[in-house]
Amino acid sequence: PARVRKEASGQGIRNGDAMAIVRNASILFICTMVGNFSNYSFQFLMGRTLSIEDFGAMNALLSVTMSITLPTTAIMFVIARYASTYAATGEASGVSSLYTKSLKRVAAAAVLVTGAFLLAGPHVAGYLKVGSLTPVMLLAIGIFGAFIMTVNLGMHQGLQRYGYLGAGLGLGGLLRLILGVAFLLAGLRLGGAILATVLPALIIFAITFVPLSRYLGRGAGEFRHEGVLRYGVPVAVATSAFAFLTNIDLILVKHFLTPSEAGMYASVAVLGKTMLYLPSAFALAVFPMVSVSTATGGDSFRILDRALLSTLLISAAGLAAFAAAPGFIMSLLFGARYAGAAPYLKYYGAAMSALSIMSILISFNMARAKNGFTYSLVFTCVLVVGLIYRFHDGILEVMTTILAAFLLLVAFNTAAVYRDRRVFYRVRNFPVCEPEGPNRDP
Repeated sequence: PARVRKEASGQGIRNGDAMAIVRNASILFICTMVGNFSNYSFQFLMGRTLSIEDFGAMNALLSVTMSITLPTTAIMFVIARYASTYAATGEASGVSSLYTKSLKRVAAAAVLVTGAFLLAGPHVAGYLKVGSLTPVMLLAIGIFGAFIMTVNLGMHQGLQRYGYLGAGLGLGGLLRLILGVAFLLAGLRLGGAILATVLPALIIFAITFVPLSRYLGRGAGEFRHEGVLRYGVPVAVATSAFAFLTNIDLILVKHFLTPSEAGMYASVAVLGKTMLYLPSAFALAVFPMVSVSTATGGDSFRILDRALLSTLLISAAGLAAFAAAPGFIMSLLFGARYAGAAPYLKYYGAAMSALSIMSILISFNMARAKNGFTYSLVFTCVLVVGLIYRFHDGILEVMTTILAAFLLLVAFNTAAVYRDRRVFYRVRNFPVCEPEGPNRDP
């Protein structure tokens, strides 16, 4: 128990220590940057090797996988929250029970979801206008792996083992790049790109399982799951809606626009999402830190301020580069045939910057068990789909549509969080005076 408690409290985060968030975020930042660099190298490799049409199909198929595995992010947050709570109180048996039961139940759910997807495979291929069924069927491997891998990552996040969490996040991209090169050399094209993307999840699960194996099967029956549904359902809705917003445009563009336009759109989306992925380490670090700070009566808004400031600085630097030299960036990374997509880069980058801010707000609210923001996320999902179905006469129209929707979402939720902030400080600073004399309570 002492060792488990140390994992939660030994990071110096109870009082929102500035050094703690920098240290923890730096570990995750370095690891995720390795993964992101590898992922983008993979995308650039495929963009230069595959046809524009196959490149668009690849990204649309991967967006389908992301949409199907929407619950995995919620699973990770729920497991992380309960693991951090048990670790903070030194309840090793609770941690063991949580891991054992979560792994069994999530694996069972993964089997059901994967089976349903295999049955729906022909319909998915038809909607996305993909000629071969094989790449679609290969996605089943990634769906199963994503579910079970999330359990391990959630445990490491909750126990604040940022080294293991970072390794799990960073290794996926590196493995994807290595496998992608190998499959290309073997003569595989679109199918090889999909296979290189889905296999790493199984490998990461095996690697991250090793340090958690000592918890498996111990303390069975001691996991107190009261409130899991009350907390887990809003988390599932929120994280699913957020993942939906980051992927639905690629799916709809592949359906509505020409294969060539879909490929161009995919190239812009790949680069534009750097604005979402670069600051992602701060969202990962914020969740357990705010969770512990809230539980111990600390000022979690100090953590939020630093995370938002860091995210804004990174986003501003990226957007400046997109605005200054979009043609050079597109031609350098994807080749001259994608240069025509350069004018759209700043619009998509701005949309993803808005979502990067939203990801910080989501982590902050979920760590405090404040779930009202989920309604705005669900509304935005419906709004985006409706708008794209109505306005899809070209790449620019789709991008400006999602940018407007995302800015509205962020503005609403930022105002809501800082309204909570004013209430928090007003209550905290309000002097409490006890009456004296005959009016004093007995």
